[in-house]
Amino acid sequence: MKRFHFATIHLVMIGLILFGIATIFVRVLKSESALIFALFIIMVVVVALLHYQKTTYESLEIEQLDELNQDVEDSLKTLLGKMPVGVITFDENDHIEWFNPYAKLVLSDENGNFNKQLIADFISQKRKGSPSNVITVGDNKYAAFVDFDNKLTYFIDNVYDQDENADPNMTRPVIGIISVDNYDDVTGSLPDADVSKINTFVAGFISEFAKAKHIHYRRIEGDRFYFFTNYSVLTEFMDQKFSVLDDFRQQAQERGLPLTLSMGISFGTLKHDQIGQVALQNLNIALVRGGDQAVVKENDDHKELLYFGGGSVSTVKRSRTRTRAMMTAISDKLKTVEKVFVVGHKNLDMDALGATVGMAHFASQIVRKSYAVYDDTAMNADIERAVERLKEDGQSPLVTLSEAEELVNQQSLLIMVDHSKINLTLSKDFYDRFNEVIVVDHHRRDDDFPENAVLTFIESGASSACELVTELLQFQGAPERLSKIQASILMAGIMLDTKNFSTRVTSRTFDVASYLRSLGSDSGEIQTISATDFEEYRRINELILAGERIIDDIIVASGDNPKCYNNVVISKAADTMLAMAGIEATFVVARTSDSTVNISARSHKTINVQRIMEKMGGGGHFNLAACQLRDCSVAQAKNKLIETIMGELAPKED
Repeated sequence: MKRFHFATIHLVMIGLILFGIATIFVRVLKSESALIFALFIIMVVVVALLHYQKTTYESLEIEQLDELNQDVEDSLKTLLGKMPVGVITFDENDHIEWFNPYAKLVLSDENGNFNKQLIADFISQKRKGSPSNVITVGDNKYAAFVDFDNKLTYFIDNVYDQDENADPNMTRPVIGIISVDNYDDVTGSLPDADVSKINTFVAGFISEFAKAKHIHYRRIEGDRFYFFTNYSVLTEFMDQKFSVLDDFRQQAQERGLPLTLSMGISFGTLKHDQIGQVALQNLNIALVRGGDQAVVKENDDHKELLYFGGGSVSTVKRSRTRTRAMMTAISDKLKTVEKVFVVGHKNLDMDALGATVGMAHFASQIVRKSYAVYDDTAMNADIERAVERLKEDGQSPLVTLSEAEELVNQQSLLIMVDHSKINLTLSKDFYDRFNEVIVVDHHRRDDDFPENAVLTFIESGASSACELVTELLQFQGAPERLSKIQASILMAGIMLDTKNFSTRVTSRTFDVASYLRSLGSDSGEIQTISATDFEEYRRINELILAGERIIDDIIVASGDNPKCYNNVVISKAADTMLAMAGIEATFVVARTSDSTVNISARSHKTINVQRIMEKMGGGGHFNLAACQLRDCSVAQAKNKLIETIMGELAPKED
């Protein structure tokens, strides 16, 4: 029965009636109490009527909502029953509770039995974090999705045209940034006509590259492009080891242009602005690693970087403007701390020691308490001689590692020179005591990079860390100049890494050498400090005589397993063998302690030893690199090295 509800006219009439009754009561009733009682009765009637009205409207509203919900539910059931979307509901235990007619049609066999197990298995895999969103039924593939909050599974037919790789993961957006290495250096002094030809070549190559893969791209600067695609295209690039880098380098060489490409690429499912930022970070990593390579990383902090390319010697441009800016930035940061400690890598070589001393001198012009830290328990003969001369000079704030540990406080800053990997630093325990770190290095950036690095000055195109530090000192222009012995140690570091100015030298290297010479750098002092004694020379020859060709132009030498050699002997043996005729790369494997086997690698211009050493947990430069292996024999390390070399060279032989 339909409920009666009051209209406006009804309420007006009731109001008038009650007003009339109240007037009569006032006239008739002489007793004040009786009048009050009568008015109370009238008020109760009014309240009752209002309550009835409210209840009526609420009931009416609920009935209308019920009717609407029923209509929607009926319509939804009809729709789910007719449209080509499979809908399945399940309980807390992933048991199927209900499915629509389309789901029954797709998932039923010839006898009409519904395949509940297929859906249950899919739901179970999604609970375990499976990225796949594809269900295969016979020859057909369906895009399937699970809503665990509402305990709902649905799938769609023929969305990906039955492509074998039909997976929503393949449609994840990819943002990439391409940078043309050395563009400014090449075009800076050319006339406009020649620059136009270079631009035409670069733009034409990128256009063809993008057109072949249906990639959307835009040129934002003369040497920089952005491109947008999806993950399926990116997988093709990775499967091909980014052969586009080799193609560009080859075409540029044919035109006599020292140009290469660097790429930073990222992908993900959410927050496209973050994907773009990660892509830019990846490009910067590719550039500081020397260029001519691609760096790929998903927009996820827990994902690892992937490196491709790096097939040519580092020729990335260096800017004096950037060096001056870094000098200012480092100086400003030093003004905010109380103490500064400068450390090199484990088993200091002359480049690390020179950079440590030079950077400590730089810091001492700003912060009085600045220290050059060294480990007095692990020093080669040349480092011992250099430290002794520095102590005699008295101009360098040298402290041992144990002394430095007692001096550190909360207002201290660490500067890492000639390395950027935490596991290579002078002392991991000492590193852990600092909240902020500055990195000054000439090696390609790799994994295990300090997360607390506030400033990073990495120039892989520099010959040595001593070269970078000396340039910082030049731009600082402090009144207190380097002493003669300090200048000599810095020069010795440059000479070590350039093999007496024979490799990895640029005009900047000679500019720095000239500056150090003007400060009194003494070649006789350098020769005395870096001299090879007889025992060291004999050990070098032992390793050289143990060398064997694994390929016509590659030599691998190894020491006796129980016998220990120092790093200087190992590296000098590799350098000596590389100077032999017809040799493109040399590797020396030898034990440096009871638990550690070191590998020193050298090459000319055709073999990237840095990439080989990275695969074994080390790093370095294109033609100078090394690694350390723990808890293995020399023979095991040698076998692993040969296997890695063959794996690296195999694609080139195909």
